[in-house]
Amino acid sequence: MWLGIETSSLVSSVALMDESCLIGELTIQAGLTHSEQLVPHIDMLLRASQVKKSELKGIMVSIGPGSFTGLRIGMGTAKAMAYALQIPLYGVMTMDSLARNVAYTD
Repeated sequence: MWLGIETSSLVSSVALMDESCLIGELTIQAGLTHSEQLVPHIDMLLRASQVKKSELKGIMVSIGPGSFTGLRIGMGTAKAMAYALQIPLYGVMTMDSLARNVAYTD
């Protein structure tokens, strides 16, 4: 199970995936409140998906380009979680993740 965190813009997204499919996703226009809402959103997603933190194999986080403050909050949260859970942390370029979705649109 992998946790994805995207905080490069006003929209905040967290998602859970296994090796083959999306398990759950929460996307909210958080405005300038990533620092207040990110951790509760992660907790809400894990509970709604019935996934324990101990089941996570790694965390992926957007690394930009984007809002400096939003990225800093996302990366800080991801790094703290990865350290506490002793799992790998991977940075993903925001534009690369957007480009990968183009293959799934008509």
